[in-house]
Amino acid sequence: MLARDRIRERPQKGLYMQNVGLVFGGKSAEHEISIISARNIDPILKQIPMNVVRIYLNRRGAFFLIESRDFPGAEDLEKLNELSESSDATAAVKSGALLGHPLSLHPGSFNPVRKTENGEAVDIDIFFPIVHGTGGEDGILQGLFHTLDRPFVGCDVFASSLGMDKSAMKIHLKEAGIPSARHMTFFDHQRSSIDFEEVKSKLGLPVFLKPARQGSSVGVSRATDQSSFQAACDMAFRFDNCILVEEQIQGKEIECAVLGNEIPRASIIGQILPKDGFYSYESKYIDADGAKLLIPADISAEESARVQKLALETYVTLSCEGLARVDCFLTEKGEIYINEINTLPGFTNISMYPTLWEKTGLGRPDLLKALLDLALQRKKRQDALETRH
Repeated sequence: MLARDRIRERPQKGLYMQNVGLVFGGKSAEHEISIISARNIDPILKQIPMNVVRIYLNRRGAFFLIESRDFPGAEDLEKLNELSESSDATAAVKSGALLGHPLSLHPGSFNPVRKTENGEAVDIDIFFPIVHGTGGEDGILQGLFHTLDRPFVGCDVFASSLGMDKSAMKIHLKEAGIPSARHMTFFDHQRSSIDFEEVKSKLGLPVFLKPARQGSSVGVSRATDQSSFQAACDMAFRFDNCILVEEQIQGKEIECAVLGNEIPRASIIGQILPKDGFYSYESKYIDADGAKLLIPADISAEESARVQKLALETYVTLSCEGLARVDCFLTEKGEIYINEINTLPGFTNISMYPTLWEKTGLGRPDLLKALLDLALQRKKRQDALETRH
């Protein structure tokens, strides 16, 4: 590292016309959804206006700076996943309308992101990650941004990790007195000893099985008997070595978007009306008729207020900042159960998080401005802390 990199102070800029590193792709099963989210965010950031630096994480986790006039197509991006070990990892890759530059990271330097081919600096003032799933919203990427000493949109390391790990999340919710479905947790090494009859006696039927650390309903199945239970176990263990088995909560599936740092605020409430019993990955992203989104939800004003209150309590309990979507069940008796929290929700055209804020009165450009502002505020707060005793 050069001496000038150690002592030079980074120039201060106003929010607008900053260089925003839009990070998308990643190694998880939600790779394609991340690309769709980034494709929607890209033009909105330019409206603010911001200078968007597109950074693609391929399926192996390699970083590429994407140069292209328009947002790159999925087929062109896929070429960056086909590079063999014998390929020159330092050379720029031409694929269709894009040019992909491999990136190297240099923590502790003034310009920590550089083109591998020639060391040229890539100026990034703030990161906007939209990498869904493992390796993107579980704290790993957030820790990297800390190492690079750059602000970033969304929850910090601990909240991201906690929100992704449904088993750990439930422990924190229970400690705070926030209700969620009864569950059992199993690890891969316990696979052969999972007793269906014990699960049935404790949780009843049907039950839902899900990977403990996945999003977008990836690997989630509903089991009604021993045969479907075994198939659901096999499915869930394909995506994680820890799975949850949860009782079924009969009720309306409702969601609330939360925005903010120390003093968060809640959106109006939305409702999911799934066609096939639960809001599966296919219902969310593949089958156009898989579910109906109802905004505002078909609930009373009093119920809506209680959901907002519990969503905010959950957000604070799990140490969230920036944004999160809180998913709940509302039973016929008026009981509210937290299903899960999504600390990096999707930004597709039909994604609930930005849609809820639009219906609340906060359009997408203003929503992204608010998220960038919150990221800068957190960085300023963290930088004010002493680092020497």
